[in-house]
Amino acid sequence: MSGTQTVLSAAAASRRLKRLVFVSSASVYGNGNPDDWAGPEDEHRSVRELLGSVYGAMPPRFGEERRLHPLSVYANTKAFSEVQTDLVLRPAGISYSVVRYFSVYGQPQVIKPGSHSWVAAWFAARAAAGLPLHLNGGGHQVRDFVHVDDIAEGTLRALTGPPPADRKTVNVGTGRPTTIRTVADLVSGHFPGTRVVETPMPPGDPLGGCAGTTLMQQVLGWQPAITIEDGIAQYVRWLKSTPAALPGWLRQEAGQGA
Repeated sequence: MSGTQTVLSAAAASRRLKRLVFVSSASVYGNGNPDDWAGPEDEHRSVRELLGSVYGAMPPRFGEERRLHPLSVYANTKAFSEVQTDLVLRPAGISYSVVRYFSVYGQPQVIKPGSHSWVAAWFAARAAAGLPLHLNGGGHQVRDFVHVDDIAEGTLRALTGPPPADRKTVNVGTGRPTTIRTVADLVSGHFPGTRVVETPMPPGDPLGGCAGTTLMQQVLGWQPAITIEDGIAQYVRWLKSTPAALPGWLRQEAGQGA
């Protein structure tokens, strides 16, 4: 957080800065626990969601007005820094926007050993190496996957957009809930013969949800354009054409299992 404070202090002292964008995270909303999952009677539901609710509760849709519930050190630093951005820049008269990224994916993401992030990249890399895809808890967790190109577009709009973006906090997400199993299925379609193995749900793995996008569309005049299907296809093409993107340690793991 000291780095964030350094940037904010410099921004507050600047006479040339027009606007600062602080990048936050959907993690500030919490894990999408069962109590958060919407029931059929909830308001602000689309007809499609209401019909879908016949088959069970729907994943939560995180709107910017929702009470924050950070459950990790990372999430708490983001929640703190959102408030700090306002406390430092508002008195200085500096324009700012806060963007809350949902699950970012796309090239050139390269997986790291021990990391639990970037599930699309992990699945694609493992499939490319001939390794099975592990579905924790059956892969029923939900994420809102946003392609990195859309992330860049949304952030630039928050930075250079019209006055409505000033001192606003907006989600950057698609509003489309996608299960981890769906991602595994999409990746497997590009690598025939890929095995999918169900594994136990690790403690603390968030059930997740998706972005509320109404305010984003109003403030930024925009919505993400790349679907998860097209985004996965793009990433797989990039991975296949970039051999160095497949780490040596993963190739070694594949060789040991052969």
